[in-house]
Amino acid sequence: MKFYKVKAGSLQFAIMISAIIAVLLSVFMILIHSHSMFAKKSDILIETIQQTENTLIKSLVDFSVERDTILNVIDEEKNMTSKLHSGYWGMYGKMYAEMSMKAKRFEKIALVSGWQSVEKRTALYLKETNRPLVVVGNSKIEGKAYLPKQGVRAGTISGTSFYGNKLVYGSILKSKEELPKFPAKLKEQLIFLQGKSLPVNNESYIDLKPNKTYTNSFREPTKTIFSNSELDLFRVKLVGNIVIRSNTKIKVAASSVLKDVILIAPEIEIEDNTKGVFQAIANQQIIVGKNCELNYPSALVLLAEDDVELTSNLTKKKNIFIDEDTTIKGMVCYLQDNTTVRFEPQVLLKESTKIEGLVYCEQQLELLGSVYGSLYTSGFITKQSGSVYQNHMYNGVISSSELMDEYVGFPFENLNYKVVKWLY
Repeated sequence: MKFYKVKAGSLQFAIMISAIIAVLLSVFMILIHSHSMFAKKSDILIETIQQTENTLIKSLVDFSVERDTILNVIDEEKNMTSKLHSGYWGMYGKMYAEMSMKAKRFEKIALVSGWQSVEKRTALYLKETNRPLVVVGNSKIEGKAYLPKQGVRAGTISGTSFYGNKLVYGSILKSKEELPKFPAKLKEQLIFLQGKSLPVNNESYIDLKPNKTYTNSFREPTKTIFSNSELDLFRVKLVGNIVIRSNTKIKVAASSVLKDVILIAPEIEIEDNTKGVFQAIANQQIIVGKNCELNYPSALVLLAEDDVELTSNLTKKKNIFIDEDTTIKGMVCYLQDNTTVRFEPQVLLKESTKIEGLVYCEQQLELLGSVYGSLYTSGFITKQSGSVYQNHMYNGVISSSELMDEYVGFPFENLNYKVVKWLY
């Protein structure tokens, strides 16, 4: 047998190669383990997110049930728990859901409201007042219509007759002496919101300055902007969980950007060409200028006190006025049980206005524009050529089929509730 002499450096080289291989194997094992752990954590996170959304959506089966943030155990083995809380953000419900699983936590917040399919949707509900609905000009009603027992007929105003082929393009049913009830719980929330005490903590307020952007997440406590006198929103951007209040009047300039905020004042005036997504809640007057675009889910709500004075000059005009070429996607609601003002419209929609969603008026309404969705009113009124015509609709258009089937924003009880939008 022959023996070969090996240099000492070769042994060192072999040891070095072995060490490198060991390190590479260790790194590879760590990488596999890390990847496995990451995959498991990702699966847990994804499941947590899905469970959060599913829990929130399932809870909408009965939104009227009051919920708090008491912890509920979903799965003991996975250590999965949930919290639910329901409330309101203006005219819309607000649902909060939180899910925790193995140290992973996720939360979702959504605006919610009632949904109706196009087939079940009401186009027009006119309260029984023992007088027929009279349609004039280019008026059109398309969809299910609830009308007084006298029905509907064509009429003439100042030489203008009815130009349509049919009085109603859809089924006609008999209405009742009362409108379908506005949800009492939601009305209580609106009253509470108008009279709610101001925060005592200075950190809850926003010091409003021009050319500034203010954003507040719905996961944080509500921020407030308040003024005892008239409040002008000029060249500011306000986004999120913010309430703007004035004891007299709020004016919204077209230079401002408002998204998802709530305005509360006796009077609210929205300047021409304003664009945004917000809710305006007043108790005296809401005026919307020309060529405005309030996108979904906006809301205009006037919650007026009942008139007790019989003298008209002692009763301040209470109305919602929407000027020409303005589009509102959401809700327009006038709430007042009794009024002494019989020959003035409490809601006036001027020519070329377009409402996509719901109009609900407990008093008189003048429709010169279009409502794509549902309109509920105690009566129509129109003022033409110096005369007042009661229960006359002049050039107005109502169509339930023109509103997309996916629209969510009918606050009535006993409806399926769905998500309006996810909050941030």
